Amino acid sequence: MFQRVKFFAVKVHLVVGFLFLLLCLVSITGCSTVSSIEKSTKRMVRDFRAPDSDLKKRVGILLFENKTTLVNKDVEKKFIGDLSETIASSCPNILLEKPGDSDYPDALAGVPRTRFGWIDNLALAGIGRQLGLNAIVTGALMTVTPNKRKQGFWWLKDTHYFVQVRIATEVYDTETGAKLLDESFVHEIEVDEMDLELILANSEMNASIVDEAFWTIAEEMGEKICNAIIFQPWKGFIASVDSDKFLLNFGENIGLRIGDLFEVFDSSSIFEGLEGHRFFKPGAKTGEIKITAVYPASAEAIIVSGDDIRPGFCLQPKEQ
Repeated sequence: MFQRVKFFAVKVHLVVGFLFLLLCLVSITGCSTVSSIEKSTKRMVRDFRAPDSDLKKRVGILLFENKTTLVNKDVEKKFIGDLSETIASSCPNILLEKPGDSDYPDALAGVPRTRFGWIDNLALAGIGRQLGLNAIVTGALMTVTPNKRKQGFWWLKDTHYFVQVRIATEVYDTETGAKLLDESFVHEIEVDEMDLELILANSEMNASIVDEAFWTIAEEMGEKICNAIIFQPWKGFIASVDSDKFLLNFGENIGLRIGDLFEVFDSSSIFEGLEGHRFFKPGAKTGEIKITAVYPASAEAIIVSGDDIRPGFCLQPKEQ
């Protein structure tokens, strides 16, 4: 207990010291560096507020759906690349499973949907549990809207041309199937008339416009996704049971060590919410397990206490 209080005090001193340094830098360098310093400050505050855990979180990213009329090749992959880079930059302790990876799971290749066409959040959470993921990110390129309007004063008004890009994302928690984030991001760019005509005539957008719009949106979206995930406590799941051993689908990749203790909770109950959406309901503690073997991406454990521990049950690190 004393060690946790001492560690908390050290974190407070670090944040206070950093904020003092920020004020000094702004007074010396002016506003040109404020944006980058602001991002660093937000990340330090986020790390300060995040739950304490040495275990890394694993997040699966699904290929975003392209609902626009754009015919540009592989625009979905282009955006996923930008988004993955910004998430990794914002939250370096998050491990990403993303399209294009050599070991990208086949189970994430498609989005499970209900008979009404909605994302089946319960099925998606079940897939995430089997893969050992803490959260799953999905989304869509929604609209690319060309526009023109007059700008200026009175008789000096001139026609300006713009393209507005809107991309939506949803982040699902694998313990409950609930959304951690559901938001649309919009960026508008001023373009040349020729670029606007290309979009209107051929549904094709200049590569430089794509780069600017996607990167700007990816930066903001990546930061929001990072915040949504990092503030959640780490949780894992029992993958399977083999005689007296419990098999887990995470290991050295998240920082697991032999001897680590976990509390086990029944998270198999399902309840129905609004509009027929179903969710996993966190349940009572059923026991404890201890890690006995650790491999690159898996582990084995034995029971320490309890007698009702089944595949799919939720794990939380035991405070020691």
